[in-house]
Amino acid sequence: MAPQYTDLELAINTLVTQFHAASPNVGPTLTVEEFQGMVSKELPTMVKTAGEQEGLNELLKEMGVEEGHGVTFENFWVLVNSLASTQFGLLQKDKSVKCTCLLL
Repeated sequence: MAPQYTDLELAINTLVTQFHAASPNVGPTLTVEEFQGMVSKELPTMVKTAGEQEGLNELLKEMGVEEGHGVTFENFWVLVNSLASTQFGLLQKDKSVKCTCLLL
Protein backbone atom coordinates (compact mmCIF):
# COMPACT_ATOMS: atom_id res chain seq x y z
CA MET A 1 0.00 0.00 0.00
CA ALA A 2 1.34 3.43 -0.94
CA PRO A 3 2.19 5.75 1.95
CA GLN A 4 -0.30 8.47 2.81
CA TYR A 5 1.52 11.77 2.67
CA THR A 6 0.46 14.79 4.69
CA ASP A 7 -0.47 18.08 3.06
CA LEU A 8 2.86 19.55 4.11
CA GLU A 9 4.81 16.63 2.66
CA LEU A 10 2.86 16.96 -0.58
CA ALA A 11 3.55 20.71 -0.67
CA ILE A 12 7.29 20.13 -0.32
CA ASN A 13 7.18 17.47 -3.02
CA THR A 14 5.26 19.86 -5.29
CA LEU A 15 7.93 22.56 -4.87
CA VAL A 16 10.68 20.14 -5.84
CA THR A 17 8.83 18.53 -8.74
CA GLN A 18 7.68 21.87 -10.20
CA PHE A 19 11.25 23.17 -10.09
CA HIS A 20 12.53 20.11 -11.95
CA ALA A 21 9.59 20.10 -14.37
CA ALA A 22 10.45 23.65 -15.45
CA SER A 23 13.61 22.37 -17.13
CA PRO A 24 13.33 20.14 -20.19
CA ASN A 25 16.51 18.30 -19.15
CA VAL A 26 15.55 18.14 -15.43
CA GLY A 27 18.92 19.66 -14.56
CA PRO A 28 20.06 21.05 -11.20
CA THR A 29 19.57 24.64 -12.37
CA LEU A 30 17.05 26.52 -14.45
CA THR A 31 17.90 29.06 -17.08
CA VAL A 32 16.48 32.51 -16.44
CA GLU A 33 13.92 31.85 -19.19
CA GLU A 34 12.87 28.52 -17.64
CA PHE A 35 12.58 30.15 -14.22
CA GLN A 36 10.54 33.03 -15.63
CA GLY A 37 8.19 30.57 -17.34
CA MET A 38 7.73 28.56 -14.14
CA VAL A 39 7.04 31.64 -12.02
CA SER A 40 4.63 33.09 -14.58
CA LYS A 41 2.75 29.80 -14.78
CA GLU A 42 2.88 28.62 -11.16
CA LEU A 43 3.00 31.88 -9.15
CA PRO A 44 1.11 34.43 -11.27
CA THR A 45 -0.61 36.19 -8.36
CA MET A 46 2.27 36.09 -5.88
CA VAL A 47 5.09 37.16 -8.21
CA LYS A 48 3.66 39.73 -10.60
CA THR A 49 6.88 41.49 -11.61
CA ALA A 50 8.55 38.45 -13.16
CA GLY A 51 6.90 39.13 -16.53
CA GLU A 52 8.79 42.40 -16.94
CA GLN A 53 12.54 42.30 -17.54
CA GLU A 54 13.32 44.94 -14.91
CA GLY A 55 11.16 43.17 -12.33
CA LEU A 56 12.68 39.81 -13.21
CA ASN A 57 16.20 41.17 -12.84
CA GLU A 58 15.36 42.60 -9.40
CA LEU A 59 13.78 39.30 -8.32
CA LEU A 60 16.84 37.33 -9.43
CA LYS A 61 19.10 39.74 -7.55
CA GLU A 62 17.00 39.36 -4.37
CA MET A 63 17.28 35.59 -4.74
CA GLY A 64 21.07 35.77 -4.96
CA VAL A 65 21.34 34.71 -8.60
CA GLU A 66 24.53 36.07 -10.12
CA GLU A 67 24.28 37.60 -13.57
CA GLY A 68 24.88 35.01 -16.25
CA HIS A 69 24.23 32.07 -13.90
CA GLY A 70 21.31 29.69 -13.68
CA VAL A 71 18.73 29.57 -10.90
CA THR A 72 19.50 26.83 -8.37
CA PHE A 73 16.95 25.24 -6.09
CA GLU A 74 18.60 27.12 -3.22
CA ASN A 75 17.95 30.40 -5.08
CA PHE A 76 14.36 29.32 -5.65
CA TRP A 77 14.05 28.50 -1.94
CA VAL A 78 14.91 32.12 -1.10
CA LEU A 79 11.83 33.12 -3.11
CA VAL A 80 9.69 30.45 -1.43
CA ASN A 81 10.85 31.64 2.00
CA SER A 82 9.97 35.23 1.15
CA LEU A 83 6.54 34.31 -0.23
CA ALA A 84 5.74 32.01 2.70
CA SER A 85 6.79 34.66 5.23
CA THR A 86 4.61 37.24 3.48
CA GLN A 87 1.68 34.82 3.43
CA PHE A 88 2.20 34.09 7.13
CA GLY A 89 2.03 37.81 7.85
CA LEU A 90 -1.16 38.20 5.80
CA LEU A 91 -2.84 35.41 7.70
CA GLN A 92 -2.04 36.92 11.09
CA LYS A 93 -4.82 38.93 12.72
CA ASP A 94 -2.21 41.27 14.16
CA LYS A 95 -0.46 42.72 11.11
CA SER A 96 2.44 43.92 13.26
CA VAL A 97 3.59 40.32 13.81
CA LYS A 98 6.39 39.33 11.47
CA CYS A 99 7.53 35.80 10.84
CA THR A 100 11.16 35.36 11.78
CA CYS A 101 11.17 31.72 10.71
CA LEU A 102 14.35 30.68 8.98
CA LEU A 103 13.80 27.99 6.39
CA LEU A 104 16.93 25.98 5.70
